[in-house]
Amino acid sequence: MNKEFSVSLSKFQLFTTISLITLLLLIGNVIIIQQEEKYPGYIYNAIVIPIIISCYLVSLTIIKIDQNNIYLVTKIKTFTIPINEVQSISKKSQQNIFPIFGWRWIFGLIGYTRDGYYCNIKDTKKLVGIELANKKYLISCDQPEEFIHLINTIKNDKKIT
Repeated sequence: MNKEFSVSLSKFQLFTTISLITLLLLIGNVIIIQQEEKYPGYIYNAIVIPIIISCYLVSLTIIKIDQNNIYLVTKIKTFTIPINEVQSISKKSQQNIFPIFGWRWIFGLIGYTRDGYYCNIKDTKKLVGIELANKKYLISCDQPEEFIHLINTIKNDKKIT
């Protein structure tokens, strides 16, 4: 049994991402155009463009589930969460989301929260918290209820056998 759950940006996150990228690139180009010395603008762009690209590369693209694992897939890395190590999984509210380390609003919220969660969120209204013994994940997916139900079903089936 293999199942995939899509992860997409909310309209707010999409608007914010486009707006911030446009603003950041516009600032760099204005610096290049306005100043006789072009290096500050080029240095600014040399810092900002890799940050934008890295935000894109580490944002969550899809969540895959098989009988044993949950796979959080980004463009450059896949995080594997063994289902038998999941202590609890539940829908979360968006009240306490504030990354203390990471970034916010460019391709979602990515980083670590005050509560110790690793977060990779594209839609704050569709949050799922996954707690293990030593790690906590806060993610979003397009069908959070179905995702939670599937994980709980797999966990219960493993307890029976």
